[in-house]
Amino acid sequence: MKDNFLGLKTDQNLLKKLERAADRKPSQAEIIEQRVSYVFGFMKPDSGVTREQVRDVIAGKDGAIGGAAR
Repeated sequence: MKDNFLGLKTDQNLLKKLERAADRKPSQAEIIEQRVSYVFGFMKPDSGVTREQVRDVIAGKDGAIGGAAR
């Protein structure tokens, strides 16, 4: 079987950028935003919950959703 049976070739510049990105650790802010996106992605569109509200809950702000303080 040929190694490249479809005749595709990946741009070497892209491969180098991907390798550098794989070696880089995400910042704390990037990790938080990934969490926000993950949770927000599970919300129903008609839930009325905003991305900012999700961010507040993850940050642990009191009364972020529902208005009740802890």
